[in-house]
Amino acid sequence: MEPLSSSPVRACEAEALGTQTPDTRTTDTDAPPSAVETVREEGRLLEALGTDAAGGRVFAVRIIAYGDSKNGRRYPPEVMRRAVGLYEGARAYDHHRTAEELQSSTIAGMIGYFADARAADDGIHADLHLLPSASQAAEALDASLAVQALGAPPLVGISHDVMAHYKPVSVGGRRMQEAIAIAKVHSADVVADPAAGGQITRMVAGGLGAAGDEGQEDAGGNRGRDDGPDGRGGGGAAELLHDAGTARGRQVIAQESAARGLPPASIEHVTRALPARFSEAQLSAVIDAIQAATGTRERAELRPAAVQVTTEARDKKVAALDEMLSYQPKGPAYRSLREAYMDLTGARPDFLGEDFNRRILRESFGAGFDSAMRAAESMDSASWAQVLGDAVTRRLIAEYGVPNLMVWQQIVSSTPTGLDFRTQRRGRVGGYGTLPTVAEGQPYQPLPSPPDEEATYAITKKGGTEDLTLEMIANDDIQALRSIPFRLGRAASQTLYRFVFDFFPTNAATTYDATALFHTNHANTDNPAALGQSALSAGRRKMRRQAAYGDGSDILSIVPKFLIVPTDLEELAYQLCSSEHAIPSTGNDPADRPNIHRGLVPLVIDYYADASDWFLTADPMLCPTIEIGFYGPTTEPELFTQSDPNVGSMFNADKFTYKIRHVYSGTVLDHRGMYRGSN
Repeated sequence: MEPLSSSPVRACEAEALGTQTPDTRTTDTDAPPSAVETVREEGRLLEALGTDAAGGRVFAVRIIAYGDSKNGRRYPPEVMRRAVGLYEGARAYDHHRTAEELQSSTIAGMIGYFADARAADDGIHADLHLLPSASQAAEALDASLAVQALGAPPLVGISHDVMAHYKPVSVGGRRMQEAIAIAKVHSADVVADPAAGGQITRMVAGGLGAAGDEGQEDAGGNRGRDDGPDGRGGGGAAELLHDAGTARGRQVIAQESAARGLPPASIEHVTRALPARFSEAQLSAVIDAIQAATGTRERAELRPAAVQVTTEARDKKVAALDEMLSYQPKGPAYRSLREAYMDLTGARPDFLGEDFNRRILRESFGAGFDSAMRAAESMDSASWAQVLGDAVTRRLIAEYGVPNLMVWQQIVSSTPTGLDFRTQRRGRVGGYGTLPTVAEGQPYQPLPSPPDEEATYAITKKGGTEDLTLEMIANDDIQALRSIPFRLGRAASQTLYRFVFDFFPTNAATTYDATALFHTNHANTDNPAALGQSALSAGRRKMRRQAAYGDGSDILSIVPKFLIVPTDLEELAYQLCSSEHAIPSTGNDPADRPNIHRGLVPLVIDYYADASDWFLTADPMLCPTIEIGFYGPTTEPELFTQSDPNVGSMFNADKFTYKIRHVYSGTVLDHRGMYRGSN
């Protein structure tokens, strides 16, 4: 087993805890523990306990629950019970402190401390003693209790900030980090992030009396309220009670709500918060709570941002990782993978003997990376494996989309996505030709049924693997790491580029009529036809004279848009496509003859071996040419890693393997929009 590290690792997001009991039957107990990590988890506000001797408010809270957190960490009950003493006297702040604030020991934002920490059945409980000056925090906690009692989301939660020892475990195929010891409690803070978790269960005394001044529950499970200074009590026997289910009761609620300035939409919330039979004092107290909660929520939303801007800080680090993988960084970039790992995770090399390079390699696996799934998920995870996988994927896609290898898109008429591996069929039905004349008094004759044909293809997988080795990390070989997404992205792009442009020189038979793409039967080829003004005009004429399938009378009048040439014909192609006047074929040709081919778009395909063949294609939006269909939701390649570092390449060879997969295929839809000249 690897020794524990004492180096802190800081995480930026606080996640809400579930209350599941750890399932030890699926735990990988042989996995080594990782370094000490600083983490934050959401707790729960339980009740208001009144005030202490110093005049500060006191609230009962559950700091953390046992079980699994949403960010993939597990807190066993026995570990947390051993750590309960660390929470005694822990400070409370109104925000999570940054690493700089921790180092400076600033008291800015301190609002109180925790006392009477205890291990309950569901988690660590304690009493939060607020400083007398922490009026805003007390107001937010009171309002949070009030809105929770009404069934609304809480305004604030309790989030602990601790250093802990973890070990990796596998739970049902999911990689998790299980706490084996809590090393230090920095604080447990009040955070204005109710969406992250903490639920409020009940309100005790509302801070108006000492602990134990609970209102009594009525038969409907509702708590009465003590008489306040203004004499508005909680349902005395002599007080008039209204029935919330009657028209009179609803009228009383509506009138009082309107008189107190609540919008009509709030009347339903007031009604739900009241018992079946309510007094006017109870109605007034509920309206007070809703108004206080609304005012506090509005002030919280308008409050200036705190000193910690974790999203922006993380975005800067992710951007630096992206720039590190680029051959031409445009901003601040990490100088090595080790530096990126240490900055993003906060980890430091372990002086007790842990192989830090292997740790980076191991942590790069995480729970397995799937770029297709990541595209549909939130990108806020602080996991190193996901951050690294996202960065490599972004660089791979950037290299895949290099403009000179994406020109195939200009000549393709359709690129459907989400296909399966069955044969794809693209049918075409012919026309009826011209209608025959019907003589006077003669019956109309049935028209001949038009012919039909279909182009077919089936998608296939293309892909491969590339390795990140232990040696690359140990040597800080940034060039080797940078080359991984570069080579994978370029390979995928080059493969698809050649797949499309190979349709022209290979001249394979079309799937719809088993005839070569360029054939005399298709009337779309000439030989000899050396590229020149007259040969280009001949090709244009043949394309214009093409007739629709099954209807020889329907002349399509197709005109070319692209001129595809090998490298040797590049200069001539640009002259033909851009010259204002036609290039004379002989000395007798007039020099001022307009160039009908001006505006053609030349596409130079450098890997074409035949220096004399050239091709014309029509605008694919006006005439079907080629279809390229893709598996999955996008046209881009996908990146994967294995989910378990204890098997496969990591276990056998100290290397981390990326797999790229690109699934697609295609076919020629119609020869009529294409022409070949050869010599």
